[in-house]
Amino acid sequence: MKITLVRSMARSAVFELVNSGCYRAPAPYTVSLDGATVCEGDTNVFSLYSLEPARSYTLAVTLDGVTDTLDFTTAEESFFVDASRYGLVADGVTDNTAKLQAALSTCPAGGTVYVPAGTYRTQSLFLQSSTTLYLEKGCTLLGGTNRTDYPILPGVLPCHNEKDEHYLGLWEGNPLDSFAGLINVINAENVTITGEGTIDANAQNGDWYQNPKEKNIAWRPRLFFTSGAKNVVLHGVLVCNSYSWTIHPTYSENVDILNIRIRNSSTSPNTDGIDPESCKNVNIIGNHVHVGDDCIALKSGKLFLGMKLHVPCENVIIRNCCLSRGHGGLVIGSEMSGGVKNVTVTQCLMDHTDRGLPAAGAASTPSSTGWYSVTSLWMACWRRLSSTCSISATPMAAATMCRPTRPCLSTR
Repeated sequence: MKITLVRSMARSAVFELVNSGCYRAPAPYTVSLDGATVCEGDTNVFSLYSLEPARSYTLAVTLDGVTDTLDFTTAEESFFVDASRYGLVADGVTDNTAKLQAALSTCPAGGTVYVPAGTYRTQSLFLQSSTTLYLEKGCTLLGGTNRTDYPILPGVLPCHNEKDEHYLGLWEGNPLDSFAGLINVINAENVTITGEGTIDANAQNGDWYQNPKEKNIAWRPRLFFTSGAKNVVLHGVLVCNSYSWTIHPTYSENVDILNIRIRNSSTSPNTDGIDPESCKNVNIIGNHVHVGDDCIALKSGKLFLGMKLHVPCENVIIRNCCLSRGHGGLVIGSEMSGGVKNVTVTQCLMDHTDRGLPAAGAASTPSSTGWYSVTSLWMACWRRLSSTCSISATPMAAATMCRPTRPCLSTR
């Protein structure tokens, strides 16, 4: 057994056990920090929270009587911004959007915005460069239910030269006016969202699921949206009840989605789990995805954006994830006119998904899909075994199958 550090942040860190198992460790294990037992686990990826910035720690993991240790140091932090000092009201009813945004907007570079336990009703929030949002255990950011309270991201922003255009709001691969997400990272870099809290879009209590394929003022928002961002980390949190696609990074680079849980109702429309679109260098590691549509879908725009911008979704690593109950486990497309290439999937468990690895190109979505490899993949308890793999038209390495001892049923 060997421990590796996936990523260390100022107040949290995520680790991975090196083995050949899919998602789950060979046996339950105990985690100690500086000699004191802090937690137990049974998955290959686990996280620690409430750490101190710029401090060195010694981690030990004991599994079946064997112990491995790892020394690591947390990242530095310039300032600690307690968002409750901005007048937050944690009753789940009062609108805290302006107060939370004030904390996020005034946080100095390198600082952490800390949101304590409590339920904070909010609409769209926008994070700035070189900041961290830390959601404490017991903290819930609860989405407002009135769509008119959400700002609209225009699909196309014109340039003064009447020739160039900037594309912002997206809906299913086209630049269309869309409501801003609950959490947004736009034209920013070095942004981290971490902690043991919850981001609950609360969509089931609004009108977001009524006539979901029809535009109502603007197209439906995402729970988490990035555009033109670099070095973005989403870690640890529970995200649930999304308006539509849940995690939707677009035209962004160096995106890490680590050890999060995604929970959407099986009857909620178009609530994909993780949909990187025209992104480069994406790590999707240790996540548990349980949704009403595709668990993970790799995209690069429909015909207009794909042919105009030529930005593929590339260099994607998906490892040690549990993909549960979705229509597709990992889907290539639809909307992939810019191409999808260099994708590696390892040690993932697909539990009760309709299909494992479908290529879902839409009729209007020609693409130049590149090579991708799939190794150590195990699909458990499929409902439709006849749909095992429909990507024979795409070059793919032979898959090495591994068999876990049990399906993914835990919440972490």
